[in-house]
Amino acid sequence: MGFLRKLSIRSQLLILAVTTVVAILIVILHSYSMMSSMITRSHEEYVKQTVPEIEKNVSSNKDVIYRLMQSISYNEDVQSYLVEQDSLVRFEKFKKLNLLLSSQKELKDGILDIVISGNNGSWIDLNGGNPYVSAKKELLKEKVNGYYVGMERMDNLYGSPNALIFATTISYKKQGELFNQNIGALFFIIDPRSLVGDQKDTLAPAQTGTQIYVLDKDDRIITSNVHAETGSRLSAPILSGNDSGDNLIRWNDKQYVVQKQELPEVGGTILSMAPKDELLRDLLDIRKKELLVLGLCLLLLAIPFTFIMNNILRPLKKMIFFMTTAKKGDLLTMRKRLSLHGYMEISIMAAEFNSLLDEAEQLSQRLLEANTRLYGIELEKKKAELAFLRSQINPHFLYNTLEAITGIAVVEKQTKIKTMTRALSSIFRYSIKGADTVRLAEEVRMIESYIQIQQIRFADRFSVRYELPEEALNFRIPKMILQPLVENAIYHGLEPSENKGLLVVRAEVANSDKLEIIVEDDGVGMSLDSLQCIKSSLALPSGEQSQDAEHISIGLANVHNRIQLIYGSGSGLQIESSPDNGTVVRLTIAERREPDV
Repeated sequence: MGFLRKLSIRSQLLILAVTTVVAILIVILHSYSMMSSMITRSHEEYVKQTVPEIEKNVSSNKDVIYRLMQSISYNEDVQSYLVEQDSLVRFEKFKKLNLLLSSQKELKDGILDIVISGNNGSWIDLNGGNPYVSAKKELLKEKVNGYYVGMERMDNLYGSPNALIFATTISYKKQGELFNQNIGALFFIIDPRSLVGDQKDTLAPAQTGTQIYVLDKDDRIITSNVHAETGSRLSAPILSGNDSGDNLIRWNDKQYVVQKQELPEVGGTILSMAPKDELLRDLLDIRKKELLVLGLCLLLLAIPFTFIMNNILRPLKKMIFFMTTAKKGDLLTMRKRLSLHGYMEISIMAAEFNSLLDEAEQLSQRLLEANTRLYGIELEKKKAELAFLRSQINPHFLYNTLEAITGIAVVEKQTKIKTMTRALSSIFRYSIKGADTVRLAEEVRMIESYIQIQQIRFADRFSVRYELPEEALNFRIPKMILQPLVENAIYHGLEPSENKGLLVVRAEVANSDKLEIIVEDDGVGMSLDSLQCIKSSLALPSGEQSQDAEHISIGLANVHNRIQLIYGSGSGLQIESSPDNGTVVRLTIAERREPDV
């Protein structure tokens, strides 16, 4: 076996595969000849026994039905009833015909209803079947003893949804003016199962699992030896193929041997389906022989399989052990190299792995040197940042300075200065400290401070009204998102106006998950061109600027882009305005934020 040890893995696996295929082919060829003949013989024998019996029963039942139909259609009482014009006389005959039809119905099992429909508008039925068959009277063939019309859905009138309809025309047989003319039609409504007869004997399930279906002319199931709904249709693959004879089809991931036989009594078909898997149940002796042959083949394969697997696995195990040891990172082990002798692929793998170890060692050295340089650079960067921070003004110095100004204003009784500095201090502290998102209530408190400053600045030229429900105040929103909207309303809406203005800040909650904040003023408004320019700017992607940027509030665009980046395209700003009618800015946040607890 030294020769095999020098071959490539591919060569060794090819030897193993060829040996396996030869053994399996021996088993398959030995079994195929025996199984194919047994499948054909078993299926043909069952079908040959069953199909003639079905044809015989259907033909016999059809003849009985046709004889009964002929007896009724030639009955003198029936014919006189259909030509009688006097309604009173016809009513007396109606009672007599009911008894006649009832007695005829008892002569054959499976008759659900008998319907007589005259051309003069008169009709008789036993169980209410006339509405279902009267429309078919115009389609009947002339002067025939009887024929199968088709299957009709009866809406569970007779306890089952479908029924078979047989019909014949009624011709007048007495000499005279109406002799041999069509005076009406006779319909028999039949239980589909009764057409074949006793299903326990005729359509008993086969040992091989063969399924037998009796189909009418429209390929609808009349009856079968399996649980199939009467009136349903089989799938197209089963019905395709030759009109008669055997076909091998695949359906529902199984192979079936399908055989068809014409059933001229109803213009239909007797179809048998035998699953090939079920047909193999009786082949236990053949399986035993196959297992014996397969066992001999496996014994034949065991010797080369053992040698080949050892040739593959022994060097691989040695390589895996070396790689596991090297993974621990021991420097002494890392300096060692893998030495393997065997087939071509494992030798190439060992050489490539040793090359990787050499490269890893060189990369580690270069990485160590690079880290040393980066550490030095980072240290210098930290020193520069520290020097920059030391040069900055401490924010607490600004807070304390504003508070000191506030104190002086109180002492000097300068109320406006006190109010403005305290409000500015609150705004400065709010904008720098805290999280990126806040409750709407906190944002409104900052807006109140901002408006205090503006009201002093504009000498109370406008008033403010807040309409903020408690539910809206609990929503979380991005910090400093309302100040640009309020500032825009004051500077561009209220300041240019000569009248005292009104600023309204209100919020609404829609569907419990959408917050709308409206900032509305009754100022000068804006022209249609300016409004369109602003809307076009808001529609641009973030970072782009309109060519008419001088007419657009940068604050509005920043707020719109910021909201859309956080909450998606369903959120953002909407603006409505017209000259001298003020401006309404609507901010939509389409995501619920939980309140602070």
